[in-house]
Amino acid sequence: MNIRSFGAVLLFLMLASCSRSGVPAVPRLLSANQIVPTIRTLPKDISFAFSGVAFFKGKLYVSSNVGLLVVNGAKPEGFYSWIKRDDVIEGPWVDKANDALWIQHAHDDSLYRFDGSTWHRVELPSPPDGFTRGDILTGFLGISTPTAFWLVGGGHVWRLHSDRASWVTEPQPPAPKYSAIRAVAALDSSLLYIVREESEITPPSKYAVYNRENNWARESLSEKMDFGGVVSSTEGVYVRATEGTLFLIRPGNVEVVGTPGQCEAIAQTSTGKLLASFVDRGVFVREDGKWNLRAPYPYGKQEGEHSAYLAESNGQIAYATSSDSGSNSLWVQRADKLERVPFD
Repeated sequence: MNIRSFGAVLLFLMLASCSRSGVPAVPRLLSANQIVPTIRTLPKDISFAFSGVAFFKGKLYVSSNVGLLVVNGAKPEGFYSWIKRDDVIEGPWVDKANDALWIQHAHDDSLYRFDGSTWHRVELPSPPDGFTRGDILTGFLGISTPTAFWLVGGGHVWRLHSDRASWVTEPQPPAPKYSAIRAVAALDSSLLYIVREESEITPPSKYAVYNRENNWARESLSEKMDFGGVVSSTEGVYVRATEGTLFLIRPGNVEVVGTPGQCEAIAQTSTGKLLASFVDRGVFVREDGKWNLRAPYPYGKQEGEHSAYLAESNGQIAYATSSDSGSNSLWVQRADKLERVPFD
């Protein structure tokens, strides 16, 4: 889930908005030995940075500001490159309903679907009044269940049409004026909307949950938070606040979950459980209301503030971090620990 919290992406987006010449419909697949030379072309004041991870068809895909990296096992296999500069990728998001992987390119906000062999450019849906600059900087979020794929952005949500090339606008909840949808999540037979209520100058803000299938029944989530991610699990829907609080949503109930520490990233496992990373503690899976350690934390306690991204597939874990101070590393699980993937 992805909020563009690191400065490198923000700067690239501002540069891209000044000069958008269009992005090719089909990227180039470059070899792994071209990754480091491409990283070295970044301006001196811009660090190489990640913005998301996802497993798809046995490989790990990692979004970055030099394209979409492909990792096989614990080694880089290559990367997809659309343009030579401003190749900033948002996502990736796995589409379980259509067996696909989605990314959004920040240079011109183009949207792409990948079926494992072929890339398809898909029109980005737009709100009635279009996107504001703030909407673009906040970013987009792809959310999937076995039966549907949604795209959230600009305070709205769209469901992918069965033709896999167009979008169906989902209804808006009866939230206060200037509210914005930040995510949706399936819970039993209901679709829950995670909504930032009223206008926002700077976060944190007031958040609530609306149940579409229960006449838009509203539950307060937090009086003061910023959205950091959502995961549907066998226990309910988990929402992470950026400052590290974790909420569990069940029918008619919202509770704060006790955790091993500050929660920095969450993901869904292949078995539908919650996987979470905690600062200075490690990566845990939540089973039957308990936290079980899956991998120790790869950093020391002196490590500075950073953004973290997490993914899992059939027991294998991927963990990535990015920060302006240089904590830009990708790790994959080997045996019972996280092993760093070399890019230099």
